[in-house]
Amino acid sequence: MQNQSRRSFFKTAALSAVGAAALTSGAAEAAGKKAAKKAEGGRYDMIIVGAGCGGLVCAVRAAQIGLKPILLEKMGDSAGNTIYAAGFMLGTNTKMQKAAGISGDSADKFYDDMIKVSKGHGDPALTRYFVDNCDKTLEWMSDYCGVKFKAGMKLVFPMLTRAHLVVGPTQPGGSQLALYLQAKAKSLGVPMLFNTKVVKLLQNSKGMIDGVKVKTKTGYSEIHSRAGVILATGGYSANQAMVTMYAGSAAAKMPIRGSRIIAGENIVLTQPFMPKIVNVDQYHCGPIHGPTGANPLNIVNKGICVSKEKTERFTDEGQTYVQMSRDTAAKTKDNWAFMIVDDDVHNLKVLANDWNSYARNRAPVYKADTIEDLAKQAGLDPKKLAKIVKDYNAANDNNTRGKLVPPNTLPKAYPVKKAPFYAVPFQGGMTATFGGPLVNTNAQVLDTENQPIPGLFAIGNAAGGLFYDDYVGGAQLTNAAVYGYHVADYIKAQLKK
Repeated sequence: MQNQSRRSFFKTAALSAVGAAALTSGAAEAAGKKAAKKAEGGRYDMIIVGAGCGGLVCAVRAAQIGLKPILLEKMGDSAGNTIYAAGFMLGTNTKMQKAAGISGDSADKFYDDMIKVSKGHGDPALTRYFVDNCDKTLEWMSDYCGVKFKAGMKLVFPMLTRAHLVVGPTQPGGSQLALYLQAKAKSLGVPMLFNTKVVKLLQNSKGMIDGVKVKTKTGYSEIHSRAGVILATGGYSANQAMVTMYAGSAAAKMPIRGSRIIAGENIVLTQPFMPKIVNVDQYHCGPIHGPTGANPLNIVNKGICVSKEKTERFTDEGQTYVQMSRDTAAKTKDNWAFMIVDDDVHNLKVLANDWNSYARNRAPVYKADTIEDLAKQAGLDPKKLAKIVKDYNAANDNNTRGKLVPPNTLPKAYPVKKAPFYAVPFQGGMTATFGGPLVNTNAQVLDTENQPIPGLFAIGNAAGGLFYDDYVGGAQLTNAAVYGYHVADYIKAQLKK
């Protein structure tokens, strides 16, 4: 099956940096310095680590219900995968969908799709809570946080009509989402300390995680809380040592498609407390032109895929773009391949964003009136490429693509016959990792005996258990928000006891 990723409107690191620059203001930094002066001596209800979607939602919800949170971010501002995300979030029956005339979906259908995409490995309880509470969370984000959503887009399976795109003046939508949430947190007086890196979790004499040791520009200090620490730090996708260790050498060859600062704090900080770590070999990837950040997301299923090194087909173009990206990293020596397409494919409306991405980022696209000339421009073997195209077209005409080696299993494959022809270089790129400490439905981190570690919580991609192999586009942002909202309510209830 082919699915639309939240990266379908993926912007490059440079473009996202523009959005991030809007986040990083002198006012925010000044506020952070002022808050830092009193943070060490302050007494907070909860410490939230990471200023992405999950952390910001948690901070806003906590302040709304009368708690005293503090949010810590190691970078100068929000800098994780949230600001690189297209900004899709998922619901099944929200008021935004109703206003757009959308109906007929259900949490049960969403649950089935989530389990299917995770190949049955998604934790049933975590998945059930997620799908049952996404509508409430998105409506709260709209009504209380002022997040503007565009609903009504009919996207391919398994997003269907569940997508709510965050809209506003800043692109991509994930950067705009961070702006909305930061503005709301600021209006509520939430202390947000940037350039404040958590280097250690602190445990009191009763075994509860009740604080953190942080490093700032002025040195080290400690911050404590009544109810514990919520990790919203993301996974380990930008930590090459951890990627190599857990996901393998092929994954380690992948350029990063999102944030370069996701360093594995979810695992490193929790290790002293013996958490139950799950799914650390699992990750999401997609196609990218690494040197420029251009994204050929939809092109990779519209033509012939050949390796740069040997000019050979090495993967089934009918697989998801995720698997094609994995194959590119694993089955080519240098993690480089080309998609070969013709002019009819080049003119498909669905590919307009992809071609614009290459043009905007000045990524190379080779063009010629013959396959042989195209091969020469791209540095491929002209004879080999001409034979590959000839055999592919013949198999397509005869409906025998399944007999190709490897087979091509696309329900509808496009021929490569009409000049000019195009060669689009790409690599398999790392989007995000899925593994981390297993949590329960209250976002409590579990130890190796499946018991909650007192005072320790993880949300979003900092937690493990929900995602495996692949994910429904938009589910990662939505998951972070759902559990960020819930953990604040859970802590509020616990403090009342």
